Amino acid sequence: MADKKMISAKMGDRTVQRLEQYAEREGISRSQATERMCKQGLDIEESDMRLVPVKTDGGTQIENQLTETQNQLQNQQTVQRHLNVILLLSIFWLAVHLVFSVPSLVTILTGIVLVGGLSYSYIRYWRD
Repeated sequence: MADKKMISAKMGDRTVQRLEQYAEREGISRSQATERMCKQGLDIEESDMRLVPVKTDGGTQIENQLTETQNQLQNQQTVQRHLNVILLLSIFWLAVHLVFSVPSLVTILTGIVLVGGLSYSYIRYWRD
């Protein structure tokens, strides 16, 4: 058995997930999967088989952009839900005010809270 040396490398989350899935599919350890992938990558890089240039950063830039876009989308979905809830509460508040002739002081105080919440959600939505 040849001597083996320990190496370490930083990889994007998605690359690590793919590596772990590969190792599980093949029934090997993550270390063995990493060694196999390095050997195959080097074989391709050093051979004439490479017809298309391979991006050597492992796709981390694309993965980072994908993760950032997913986070932005989730944030905007959350803010949109807040906007919808505040808007529905405002419509309900208006209906209650009109149907039950709520006293002016209550109308003003609750209206300020609802308008503040709606404004906050709206500003947050457009800022993000």
